[in-house]
This record gives sequence, structure tokens and C-alpha cells, in this order.
Amino acid sequence: MDEPCRQRTIPRLVEAAAERFGPKHAIEDDGRVLSFEALDEAALEAARAFLASGVEPGDRVAVWAPNAWEWIVAAIGIQSAGAVLVPLNTRLKGAEAGYQLRKSGARLLCTVADFLETDYVGMLAGEDLPDLQDTILLRGAADGALGFDAFLARGAGVSAGAAGE
Repeated sequence: MDEPCRQRTIPRLVEAAAERFGPKHAIEDDGRVLSFEALDEAALEAARAFLASGVEPGDRVAVWAPNAWEWIVAAIGIQSAGAVLVPLNTRLKGAEAGYQLRKSGARLLCTVADFLETDYVGMLAGEDLPDLQDTILLRGAADGALGFDAFLARGAGVSAGAAGE
């Protein structure tokens, strides 16, 4: 493998960190611990799911969620799939988030069902989002949205090589 600093992408740096730090803790969140190896594997699994969902290089994928291990995995997976990460601030209201989703042309949205008593999926009701094809819930459940585990299962038919290119 090339020197990690020569490949200045976050996914490649995560891969290099997995090789270097292996079983050491990379993320500790709400009782969940991911080693550097597990983070690299989870990001690859997410990349496979994004590819299986039809994400192509240059597509926009938004993440509207609080800081959590799922946010990190989704973000690295998005970038590994060649898509552009569109981070949305959790303080945005529905119309503000809708505006950013429309302007960015986001095809997918990764969000949560509830954070600080805010219904993120509900706030988007009535918003005109012509490019948005799927809403993926990193945590929780909501009508019309796909749970994170079900989303990740989509990637089972995509090779690791295709997702890691």
C-alpha cells in the first residue's frame, strides 16, 4: 500500500489507521466500541450499501444527525462510494434542511428518528425534494424511512473490491 499521506482521502486514511492500530479503540459511543479495524470494515459495509442503492461517483448524500458512530460510518461509506458528503446541522428546521437538500441535489438522506425531541423525518413532510430517493435512519424508526441495518443489508451483493476502489 502507498504511504497513507499520499492518498489524501478519508477512506484511505481510515484503512491505513486500521492497518496501523488494528484492535485499538477508534470510537466509543453510548456503550458501543469500534476498533480501527471494525471502523474500516463498517465503512466498507456502508459503501457497499450506498453503491447497491444506486449511488454513483459525484452524487450527493446528506447526513442530518447528531455526532454518533453511525454518522462516522455513513460519512466514510459515502466518500468510499465516491459520493459527496452533504452534512446538515442538527439545529436546522424542516424548510432550512429542505432548501439544502434541494440545492445540493442529495439523492439519499441519512438521519435519525428523534434527537432532542425533534422529529427529523416529520420536519421534511411537505418539502419538495425531487432528487431525494431514500431516507435512511441511522437510529430509530419512522414511516417511509429505511432502518440502518436494512440499508446495510442492501450491500450484500456488492463486492468489497467495488466498494473499496
